[in-house]
Amino acid sequence: MGGRSMRRVFQKINLLEWVVLALTLVFVLGTLLWFRISQPEAGVTMVTVEDTGREISAPEKPDAPGILEGELLNLNTASPEDLTRLPGIGEKKAAAIVAWREENGPFRTVDDVISVSGIGEKILSDIRPYVTV
Repeated sequence: MGGRSMRRVFQKINLLEWVVLALTLVFVLGTLLWFRISQPEAGVTMVTVEDTGREISAPEKPDAPGILEGELLNLNTASPEDLTRLPGIGEKKAAAIVAWREENGPFRTVDDVISVSGIGEKILSDIRPYVTV
């Protein structure tokens, strides 16, 4: 389009159409700004300062990409496939958990899982946020 054609297009837009275009532009820019501001940065760690002045990082949950937010797996009913979704639990440890509960009955507490061969304090602390009995 040449300069004269564009001029004709702009002359044909009435006042109401200009207002609608302006409001649409404001809405789009506001929405983009709102999404930019409201989205948290990935990997942000909360830091608190005590009266002593030293900084303490909030504990972070270990990575559990297979677990949905807020989901808890029941150690007494979870299948081996479900158990492998827990951090640090592979096929062998999942099978060992299932074998232990079949041999010894249901776990009474989450801490009882430490009785399973191959499960130590580290793995227990990693899976604790994601399991129940």
